[in-house]
Amino acid sequence: MAARVWTIQNQKGGTTKTTTATNIAACLATVHKKNVLLVDLDGTQGSATDWAGARSDDAVPIPCVIMRETIKRDLPRISAGYDYVIIDGIPQITPLTSDAIKIANLVVIPVQPSQYDIWATRDMVQLVKDRREVTDGTPNVAIMVARAIRNTKIEKTASDALEGYELPILKARTYQSVSYVNGIAQGLSVFDLPNDQAQDDIKAITLELLEMDK
Repeated sequence: MAARVWTIQNQKGGTTKTTTATNIAACLATVHKKNVLLVDLDGTQGSATDWAGARSDDAVPIPCVIMRETIKRDLPRISAGYDYVIIDGIPQITPLTSDAIKIANLVVIPVQPSQYDIWATRDMVQLVKDRREVTDGTPNVAIMVARAIRNTKIEKTASDALEGYELPILKARTYQSVSYVNGIAQGLSVFDLPNDQAQDDIKAITLELLEMDK
């Protein structure tokens, strides 16, 4: 069976794409016991690659490869034997972005709860919608609110604004937490740190995505 491909993508920088990709990959590998391949599309910065390379031998292995223009051709071969491929996208819209959407079973668009970020997501949303129009509604897509502040008016206001894009919005979301930055240099995910709320948030997000990608 071919690996399921989830692309984490937003053309705006700083939307937690890499944080989301690495922690979802860690959840699938650690909690759900899946074989997961992480794909880093940003060969210049290579944050996901650095994170995976820094993981200790004692941690659940999550291999990562850098892929660029040949991803459509080469991913089926490279992903053989894996259950899931998590693609950490690039902060811009290019033909590579389009390819990462075309090969995905599921696209996740992380958006921070600010009006600037919501506006900046418009082109990404349209790109996914255009793809779905010519492919009978595939890939599946979900907007994910990232770095929210719990129980604040701005969180609800952002959710209301995102509804205008007419795409599914995950009920689960990530919240501001030092857990997402602690241990990055050692290749740690929130699942490699003492149990806290961040683990529960990523678990909830991953479960929603698994339900969408049945």
